[in-house]
Amino acid sequence: MTANKAIAMKILFIHHYFPGQFARIARDYVARGHDVIALHRGLKDGRSNPPVDGVRMVEYGQEVEVDRPEHHSLFETEQYIRESASVVKRALMLRDDGWIPDIVYGHTGWGTGAFVQDVFPDAKYVKYCEWFYNNNAESTEFLEGDRGYVNRFLTSLLNMPILSDLMRADLMISPTEWQRSQFPAAIRSAIQVLPDGVDTDLLKPDPDATYTTPAGRTFRHGDRVVTYVARGSDPFRGFKPFIGALEKLQKRDRRVEAIVVGDRTVYYGSGHDTEAHFDEVMAEADLDMARAHFVGSLPYDSYRRVLQVSAAHIYLTVPFVLSWSALEALSTGCAFIGSNTAPVREFVTDGENGFLADFFDPSAIAEARRCGRWTAVTASTVCAAKRARRSSRGGMPTMP
Repeated sequence: MTANKAIAMKILFIHHYFPGQFARIARDYVARGHDVIALHRGLKDGRSNPPVDGVRMVEYGQEVEVDRPEHHSLFETEQYIRESASVVKRALMLRDDGWIPDIVYGHTGWGTGAFVQDVFPDAKYVKYCEWFYNNNAESTEFLEGDRGYVNRFLTSLLNMPILSDLMRADLMISPTEWQRSQFPAAIRSAIQVLPDGVDTDLLKPDPDATYTTPAGRTFRHGDRVVTYVARGSDPFRGFKPFIGALEKLQKRDRRVEAIVVGDRTVYYGSGHDTEAHFDEVMAEADLDMARAHFVGSLPYDSYRRVLQVSAAHIYLTVPFVLSWSALEALSTGCAFIGSNTAPVREFVTDGENGFLADFFDPSAIAEARRCGRWTAVTASTVCAAKRARRSSRGGMPTMP
């Protein structure tokens, strides 16, 4: 349905890697005839998603580079201030051209939308609360334990841009209860849970699905295929225990093949922006590489077909942001083996719609297919209420 021209709105999105979490709602606004602009960093480091047709893209960066070395404790803070100033400069250009938004959506993770209210004081501000950094065993210190005061201090500094960005929000949203729970109690009570959504019409079981690797190997629904999907080869996403579990599965059953989607880079935590973790894990791995297919990053349709031929999908994560691929694998009908960590437990009940195993225990992960059948758990067992609630954004909650 196209919006009446008399009530068409101007919508501004602010996101380093637009569209990111805003893809579905941005498409909806465009489809309804609204005028949509996105401010973004234009970064090409593997994190950006395909653009949204009909959204005018305006790139921001840093008008002046940070003059502190990267290891300086205030490097990130200064970068946030300089980038925020660049966002304001772009906002002023829009205002001077007569473009005034009615609603501004901002991802708070970088805080770069913190001062746009000073340019557009009459707009309504929706702030996306993806993550708040806590120094505890159920968050930042899950992998390494107590990292000492200096590292804890540097981690806490990452919250400064987030808090600044949230100061003048009209509406705060978070995609899961787990992510909402990370924010301080005074803020948490004001955050509404609004899932990013899963397209269950697109991501569904397909008994006729096939997937052909770049090397020419074709797999079909019903093959004994283990799948693993992540942006990179991250410790945060359990790359090492996954490889350990795959070793055991391959030795146990010569029919087991694996499709590994993602590149070799570390995107989170220690080793950021390097391939060191991949190299270290693979140097110690004892895999039959003829049955382990590392296909790199894939176009979305190819990724979807990987899930549709998957007999068992392994998803591991530390207590952090839940990946879209976890819910998409459930929706597609994979037998789901996940880490027994809080973000996964919010959606998966052990033995009902998936199996849970200790994040650090490759043997337990490999044994999680204890049901004896590769397709014992399918999307049909996902709680109907949860699935419906996550099928789309389904409209906005009431804005104050």
